[in-house]
Amino acid sequence: MRPIVNEKDLIELWNEKRRQIISAQMPSVVALAVITVMAMLGYFDGDYTYGKSFAALFLVSVGALSIVNQLAVIREGQMIVKDLQGVDNPSALATKIAASGSYLVYTRALMIIFSLALLLVLVLLIV
Repeated sequence: MRPIVNEKDLIELWNEKRRQIISAQMPSVVALAVITVMAMLGYFDGDYTYGKSFAALFLVSVGALSIVNQLAVIREGQMIVKDLQGVDNPSALATKIAASGSYLVYTRALMIIFSLALLLVLVLLIV
């Protein structure tokens, strides 16, 4: 038998997942800031390719970990949406969240497409 979770707990879980997505983006923002400062200080000037290689690997690593984290949170959010759809007499907020399942699917697809496009651009810039 499935444990019963009430509407309030599900909405709290939903809000926690939203905070986790925001938090998962922070390492990428910091990584981009570091790479930008390095570029402004001239670390990537000249023929010395170790700096460029480091920057590329650093961005890909941090970005990949961030994307994997965000995709996991989206998957968990989809389960919350599914559970909210089964709540009897849901509030307006619960109804709105429960209706956002397709939004999560589109968000996941766009994140994957955007990530692959950024990876392609990075590869083209390095080559």
